[in-house]
Amino acid sequence: MRRSLQPLPVAVLLLSVLLFGSSQQRLAALPHESADPELLIALPRFAQVLLAGGDRYLAANLAGFRVLVAETQHMKASDYAVQAKLQRDIAWFNPLHEDNYYIAAALLPWNGELDAAQYVLRKASAARTFDWYPLFHYGFLFYHFHRDPATGAKHLLEAVPRVNNVQDQWALQNLVAIWIEKGYQTGDAAAMVEAMAADSPAGNFRNYLQVRARRLRDLEQLQNAAGAYRERFGRRPERVDDLVTAGLLREIPKDQLGYGFGLDASGVPVLNANRPPDPAR
Repeated sequence: MRRSLQPLPVAVLLLSVLLFGSSQQRLAALPHESADPELLIALPRFAQVLLAGGDRYLAANLAGFRVLVAETQHMKASDYAVQAKLQRDIAWFNPLHEDNYYIAAALLPWNGELDAAQYVLRKASAARTFDWYPLFHYGFLFYHFHRDPATGAKHLLEAVPRVNNVQDQWALQNLVAIWIEKGYQTGDAAAMVEAMAADSPAGNFRNYLQVRARRLRDLEQLQNAAGAYRERFGRRPERVDDLVTAGLLREIPKDQLGYGFGLDASGVPVLNANRPPDPAR
């Protein structure tokens, strides 16, 4: 059972009040843009704990309340900087705090506070070992903001064992496979997806991962042929079919997912982003 709080000594209370008053006076003397009252002041962590009676969990909840009641539609960059400081503090006081990581993921990175969002999500991921969402959001930040799908896929893969629903596990692994394709050299990506398939139970999802791995192996073959084409002719291929015409391949592999293969602007074979139109329609 949790112990009940004991009254704070008068000296501690007085020190807390003095710290609070001093902080207000110093901030008032500085030029600043108008901010929501809820986000005007971010006290040092030790002061927040003192004001919460020495209870860091209560300090986290008090700071969290300030974040929750702020009117985000009127907030400026300076307000988000204070909110980021508060949310860092909450994560430090109580990394298990659920609302804190949800709000951090939803607001901070989109308003110039990516580092703070990553700090909060990293803390939540380590503390909430039963919860896969912090790792999902953490991985997404790498994918979207850092343009780093490889690191994003790594963190999504760490989240998979935390997922209880099989359908959600498959959806997450599918996203991992797609990000791996974007973030690694083709041969390495194929090996990683093959390993994912081998670790999956027999069934439709394993078959699906094997298909994704095979199309990466086919793409690797096309890329090697395109390299040989450059060496032989001193120019890049204009069409994928040029690799067959030059005798470097017997035929263009068929993509079992229906997207097929194309060339990027530098003549390197890639997976098509969209399915070609159905000629029968």
